[in-house]
Amino acid sequence: MNFRRWVVFSFVIHFLVIAVDKAGGAILWWLTQERKEEKGAADLVTTLPFILTAVANLGLATSLVYFIRRKKYGLKEVSQTVSMVAVVWGGAVALMAMGVCAFLLPAIEPAWQITPWIYVPVCLCVPFQLVSSYFNSIQLATDRVRDYNLVHLATASSFLPLFLVFYFTSGESAARGIADARLVSAVTITVLTLWMLRGIVSFRPRLHSAFLRDGLAFGWKANATSVLTYLNHRLDLFMIPLVFVGVAGLSGRELVKEAAGQVALYSWAVTFAELVWHFPEATRDLFFSKVASVTHEEARKLTPTLARLSLVVAILGSAAIYLTIDPVLHWATITFKGKPTWRVDWAPTVMPALLVLMPGTITFTLAKILQNDLAGRGHLGACIWACLVNLVTMVGLDLLWIPKEGALGAARASSISFVVSSVYTLWAYQSAGGAKWWQCVVPHVSDWRYVREIMDAVLVKLRLRKIAT
Repeated sequence: MNFRRWVVFSFVIHFLVIAVDKAGGAILWWLTQERKEEKGAADLVTTLPFILTAVANLGLATSLVYFIRRKKYGLKEVSQTVSMVAVVWGGAVALMAMGVCAFLLPAIEPAWQITPWIYVPVCLCVPFQLVSSYFNSIQLATDRVRDYNLVHLATASSFLPLFLVFYFTSGESAARGIADARLVSAVTITVLTLWMLRGIVSFRPRLHSAFLRDGLAFGWKANATSVLTYLNHRLDLFMIPLVFVGVAGLSGRELVKEAAGQVALYSWAVTFAELVWHFPEATRDLFFSKVASVTHEEARKLTPTLARLSLVVAILGSAAIYLTIDPVLHWATITFKGKPTWRVDWAPTVMPALLVLMPGTITFTLAKILQNDLAGRGHLGACIWACLVNLVTMVGLDLLWIPKEGALGAARASSISFVVSSVYTLWAYQSAGGAKWWQCVVPHVSDWRYVREIMDAVLVKLRLRKIAT
């Protein structure tokens, strides 16, 4: 596997995925900008299937890459086992989630009445997303990097047109449109992934206990890390409606409506703040696969370089985002809406929340790279502890600040927890035999040579392809 060339390819595909995904988020905001509570509800709906799938994954997506790369298990036994897990366990998680939405939430708060037309499609996404996740990981494990990335691009590309169709056919209900679009997209991507692997593996549920046992033994830590990471990124969206007390005198449906508005404001700030994570995210799975198959010394040279580059990109990117967002959205709402919706209803909360989030999201780019190195070298325990430090810090500060401050309190809690977790990750990485902490933070002259070598390799490849044609 030509790692440098595939890093560039993965980054380009990931950039396209993010462009489509953020375009969808912008369209959702544009359609609901005068109904903040509706966007807040839609943000919760669009997040839920991914949380459920992360919980249901059991770490087998990571395990199968690890064991196939190590040549411990074959494709047949791996594919058959994960097929069985996706159907049986994924279906069980979907049913349990439906039960929570139908019975538990209304019992906790009668105002939280959720229509089955929303939670049933969202929950049914789980088994389909498990199948596509497992089988797409098989593509990564077998060096089918192009197809692996194309599945991610297809996932993002299919959702937006489906959402628009269901949004307008459902009477302009954002939550309903998202729920239906997520399910149809999940089914479509599952079929696409299985078709890509035709002739190599097939969907045939059958249990191979040896792989399942070893996969769970290795993967539970990876799954715990994945679930905790996702909770660290998204739990505060759900903490806001749970603990926000809002303006004095509000209760029942009025309080739920105000809390949903706070969710929308915070979610929009998070969307902008997390843009800087997409360089490390673009190389995450490819980097894990690379580290799992090379020596410790090779990883010790590669990891600090990617960490430093990610940090520089995050710093420059955050500054550009913060300086650009406000004037662009103000211009857009004035030009096309004829009124300053952004500056009046959104910017007074979103921009301060974004500024508060930036130190945490910049610093956490380091944690993303270093935790992938630790996972690839089998130090998943350190990743779990880093995620737990993040989660405990965030939840504690959420309980302190969200009740009165809403979105701003959530932003402050998240930013501080990301910084604390990043410091812990740096210490854990160095303690596990990695490079010194400053080698992961301070840019080196050699970093720019590394980037130039990557680009030169890509240009040579393009010239050779042009000559061949």
